[in-house]
Amino acid sequence: MPAALSLALLVALPGAARSQDAASSAVPATEAAPRYLIERIELEGLEETRPSEVRRRLLVAPGELLDDQRVLLSRLRLLQLGWFSRVESRVERGSVRGQVVLVFQLVERNTLVVSDLFLGSTRAQPLYGGIGLTQQNFLGRGLGLSGAAVYGGAPAELPGAPHRFSLRASVYDSDLQLGKLPTLVAGVTGLWLRGDELTCADPKCDPFRDHLEAAPRLRYERLGGEATLGIRPGPFERLLGGLRLERVDGAFLPGAATAGQLGPAPALRLGGSALVAFTGSYERDTRDDLFFPVGGSRFSAQLTFSSPAIGSDYEYSRWLLQAEKDLSLGRGHGLRLLAAAGATQGDAPFFERFYAADWAYFSVGPALGRALELNFSTDSRYDALLVMGGAEYAIPLWRSEGFFQRGYLALGARAVYSAATARAGRSRLSSTPLSGDVALRLDTPVGSFNVSVAYALDDLL
Repeated sequence: MPAALSLALLVALPGAARSQDAASSAVPATEAAPRYLIERIELEGLEETRPSEVRRRLLVAPGELLDDQRVLLSRLRLLQLGWFSRVESRVERGSVRGQVVLVFQLVERNTLVVSDLFLGSTRAQPLYGGIGLTQQNFLGRGLGLSGAAVYGGAPAELPGAPHRFSLRASVYDSDLQLGKLPTLVAGVTGLWLRGDELTCADPKCDPFRDHLEAAPRLRYERLGGEATLGIRPGPFERLLGGLRLERVDGAFLPGAATAGQLGPAPALRLGGSALVAFTGSYERDTRDDLFFPVGGSRFSAQLTFSSPAIGSDYEYSRWLLQAEKDLSLGRGHGLRLLAAAGATQGDAPFFERFYAADWAYFSVGPALGRALELNFSTDSRYDALLVMGGAEYAIPLWRSEGFFQRGYLALGARAVYSAATARAGRSRLSSTPLSGDVALRLDTPVGSFNVSVAYALDDLL
């Protein structure tokens, strides 16, 4: 197995406030009778965030009857934005009988966080690394900005070859207001990536162990982006449609490989080609805490369609379903159930297919999970069919006001099945489909870190 040292991060997300501290003169919102009318809504604790950005994300408004369920959902929605570490609510007496003042107490958190961190070493790339940053509330206006980069330099034993790198940036508005139109969701993402995929018949490329520069490879470059626009059918739902455009260049370099040493090259049109695709997605997220959830669920469905009829050089479809259910087991412990299923049809380029190592905690063999879509291992087997199931048991360790605000121990297990085609049988990449992990997860003001035993196992297997 290639020597690899990796430190993975989870996107920094807010800690849910599961208790309400009400003033002695206040009545908890959940105990208020719905016959009360909301006279006004007050926001306490805002320093960086504009009050208007908070108000338009609430599910309650002045002049409405007080509904404790909608108040609770408003708190959950504000927490999911990532702008606040705590959101509490209370009601106070209004100026006249039968009216109340609804007060939201907000504790802002640092919204510029580290979202990704990569560091590794393999036979094919002696050293690579990268970082991602996310600003979840730019200038207090509710805009999300993110950028990430991975750099590996020239491939092993090829100092004059083009350097491998991946750059990605995006702008996102989860509540876009355009005149009298319903609230929209909009985003733009850009990508520039250059990589190599080794195409040895032996996934370990053992015949070229001492002279990897002679190994056959596919060298490619991608440049493009995607624009999305959609609506929110419900407070925790998003329905998006998008258009994706990419310029793709590919070249096959046989090196010194003989016919018997050549494996199938990853699917890609050689020379220059255009990828044009329509995309659609639906997501519903009701988790009560995005760092350590013990309630709620998440479901997402993604569909991609590409055809020469819309100007593409590729004709394929791709779908991917992902689901998560979070349960409370008492004593603060949690259980997370995970599932995913996906498939591609037609001549999808390899980067639209599924790399099984991306979905496992670790893999047996040379494959290693990719870094920002860059494969630094010697294994270039991509599959058209994927099924994954798993579970994670979470044990809370501490909660404090220090830099390491929260920590928990995660015990996980996953099973992955993948195949090159629907009836081809299991891919050798998932011939040992079970993997597990013991991880320490840390929530900090600058990101949520994941220190994982599975990455150490990748060094040994």
